[in-house]
Amino acid sequence: MTTTSADVVIEERPRNRLRSIYSSIFSSRLSKIGLCMIVGIIVFIVAGSLLTPYSPYAISVSINKPPSYAHPFGTDYLGHDLFSQIVWGAYPSLFVAMGGALGSVVLGFFVGVFGGYYRKLDGVLGGASDVVMAFPVLPLLIMLGSLFPATNLFIMSLLIAVLWPPVARSVRAQVASAKKLPFVDAARTGGLRDIEIVLRIIVPEVGSIAMAYFIVNVSLTIILTTALQFLGVGNPNAVSWGSTLYWAQQFGFYAGAWWWILVPGAIITLTATGFAFIGFALEEKFNPRLKII
Repeated sequence: MTTTSADVVIEERPRNRLRSIYSSIFSSRLSKIGLCMIVGIIVFIVAGSLLTPYSPYAISVSINKPPSYAHPFGTDYLGHDLFSQIVWGAYPSLFVAMGGALGSVVLGFFVGVFGGYYRKLDGVLGGASDVVMAFPVLPLLIMLGSLFPATNLFIMSLLIAVLWPPVARSVRAQVASAKKLPFVDAARTGGLRDIEIVLRIIVPEVGSIAMAYFIVNVSLTIILTTALQFLGVGNPNAVSWGSTLYWAQQFGFYAGAWWWILVPGAIITLTATGFAFIGFALEEKFNPRLKII
């Protein structure tokens, strides 16, 4: 079987993209800071879940107590240990945020790929993204979350449904440029079908921006997930970062329990900021609209 120059380019470009992603993460000061923040949060969550002696649902006689040796992050109005609640509440919060970010990027990526490559699909898929983007995100999530039982999977589905259009638009613009590249024409002339060109050439060519959007969307979905839970969308009795803040705004503000508000707020902010730093560095590298000419 003869190997053409187009085949060599098809094989080499995805490898170059992966090397470029790696170098972007470890060469940018902003992304290094973000990576250190995320690693620190992960170590805190994993180590905390192994070390804490309390159940997040356990009630004690230490009510509304500030941070101490026994309760490093203090307790709430029922005597729950806030350290345990924040550690164990990270798992459902990050599960919903990661799932929502991944689903929205996968959906938006393939909508953008097929909409950008096939002109017949562009109008329909582009119109669908315009309709979704016409509504403000948070009010739409609150309205839909209030109409149905807002389980974690339902909130994740809502995040996917409202966050895919920006990804689709950006990917579509890159696909429209990529399909005009010389080696794409060479592959088409060499007998590759359109679907083979899309999967073997176009998807690897524009896949790097999906990685950038995933990291950025994780930061966004963390904020949106906790905001929904903070506003009472979902089950406030299930331990999560958002439900901790929900009960804090119900009872903590009036009791002057600053630790009940400060600590989960700081953890959420640090986690979202860490992902945002990495995502911004990657997007600046791979999003042509952000490159300085």
